[in-house]
Amino acid sequence: MANNIPEDLQEKAAIMQEFGRLRAAGQPVPAELQAKHVNATNDRYATGPEAGERIPDFSLPDQEGVLRSVANLSGPNGLLLVFYRSADW
Repeated sequence: MANNIPEDLQEKAAIMQEFGRLRAAGQPVPAELQAKHVNATNDRYATGPEAGERIPDFSLPDQEGVLRSVANLSGPNGLLLVFYRSADW
């Protein structure tokens, strides 16, 4: 699937627009379009582990610059991490 990443920016934009249009209209997104959207937005980067898959312990700074690790943040029911790729970098 990683080889199907569109190189052309217009093609990427069309995929993202169609995905956004369907989502905004509350319509289901076909699996093929979902896969194309993930490939177009990730630019060959892996999307990470599957849901429920264990991850290695790692540390990252939080919004205040304090180093936080998975081990320190995990509770008795686990941990939900959300990474947001900002456009301001």
